[in-house]
Amino acid sequence: MTALAMTCCLANAQSPAMLKKINGTMRLVQDDHPMVLLAGELHNSTSSTPSSFKKALETVRAMGLNALIGSVSWEQVEPQEGKYDFSVLDSMIYMADEARMPLVLIWFASYKNGESSYAPLWVKKDTKRFFRARDSLNHNTTTLSPLCRETIAADSRAYSQLLKHLKKKDRNRRVCMIQVENEMGAFVDVDHCKEAREAFNGPVPQGLTDYLQKHGKTMGGTLIRQWKKYGSKRKGNWEELFGEGDLTRQFFMAAAFAQFAEKVTRAGKEVYPIPAYVNCWMADEDAKPGSYPNGGPRPVVLDIYKALAPSVDILAPDIYRPTLYSIVEAYHRPDNALFIPELKLEAGNAYYTLAEHNAICFSPFGIEDAEKDSIFCEEYRVLGGLLPLISTYQGTGRMHGFVRQEGIDGAGDTVRLDFSPYEMEVHYLRDARRAHGLAVKIADDEFIVAGAGSEVVFHSKHQGQVCKIGWAEEVEPNGTGEWRTLRVLNGDETGHHNWLPLSQGRKTSRIYRIKLYTYPEE
Repeated sequence: MTALAMTCCLANAQSPAMLKKINGTMRLVQDDHPMVLLAGELHNSTSSTPSSFKKALETVRAMGLNALIGSVSWEQVEPQEGKYDFSVLDSMIYMADEARMPLVLIWFASYKNGESSYAPLWVKKDTKRFFRARDSLNHNTTTLSPLCRETIAADSRAYSQLLKHLKKKDRNRRVCMIQVENEMGAFVDVDHCKEAREAFNGPVPQGLTDYLQKHGKTMGGTLIRQWKKYGSKRKGNWEELFGEGDLTRQFFMAAAFAQFAEKVTRAGKEVYPIPAYVNCWMADEDAKPGSYPNGGPRPVVLDIYKALAPSVDILAPDIYRPTLYSIVEAYHRPDNALFIPELKLEAGNAYYTLAEHNAICFSPFGIEDAEKDSIFCEEYRVLGGLLPLISTYQGTGRMHGFVRQEGIDGAGDTVRLDFSPYEMEVHYLRDARRAHGLAVKIADDEFIVAGAGSEVVFHSKHQGQVCKIGWAEEVEPNGTGEWRTLRVLNGDETGHHNWLPLSQGRKTSRIYRIKLYTYPEE
């Protein structure tokens, strides 16, 4: 049994998962065991019936995942106001329990991809009680306004009932996290409904101005610069504190949706305090507000969410853009663990995010489609074998990851990683589209390195010292925490002790154990 399979078959949990700092980094922990979720997110409708969820669960189990992300919708849970139906959720919990697979739930409720397509019909039909966000022509959009108190109250009641039922039904605590809403925001430059106009011209929430006063000297970014530019006031409306223009309208929309997320999340946590996150539709920095769901936790407004939605544990990016480096750097903060719930079906990025940024979850979207992608499945298999090592070394500073982002975010063909007293130099091979990997310093002069599409060279950081590869082995986990040697590499295969080609000409990653030695140059 592989190490990954072992993590899938742990004994039943006694307590809910929680976030806890270990080695100075935020980790997801259950029964004192840190969890790293090598997961996949299902298509939107896959978990809508027991039969489709069962088929997908069987598929992804065979692929070697150790967690799954699936949705539960407000329209299914509360088809009639005040009458709840949790039968679909119950079947998901039952099947996840049988498979001993951790499950992350998505609450498709008031918001899904900037619209309100998963709200119940009784909500959608009543545009007076549950009023909509309005566009610049004062027309109703298909998105519920975050300023509507009735929507907040109804969503919060349904969500708290969901959490109440989950606490009772999920006896073995398979559900370890929950996503509150999905890609919140609205496709407008700003909400033009009457309530939103009044709020925009009214005072900025005190929670935000208190946050800015507290953190203004230590934090930077666009929000702080705008606030300082206009006098660092404690009170005033949005334009008085941040100026006129699109940027201020983005700030206002983020505050409206952050307060919505806070009220819903807090209602659920009062019943059952499992970790909660809010995800974000990523757009180009210079994209016009409304060309994406305006109001979600984009990098420029992360501090607004931190100030006004303290019950939300994690703000998470959905990554479908090529700028991986800049996105994960924005979301990996001391007050925000990196959790990636959605991205393209490419496994190589997992090596970088799990090892370099201590990600607690990596979850490509439409995971059931990857069944026939042999390269993806093999990369996940290798990662599964590395998962116990990754979990052990996250936050220690003894692990680094890398992935090729040539021509993007300033990343070139060579990466240098600090493993004092050594430096590891990664050379991406020409024409290697899938170039990625990770390295862990497991002893003073011993490393585990895994990856593909590159070769590694080690240098001593001590002047006058020459560093060589003493020996290298291709290994795999043996299921007991040790490594089984597959091949011993030497001579030509290590460049005469100078470098090691990762994957040895194969398309997918391999794992190596490397021993170094040094000697004086003269």
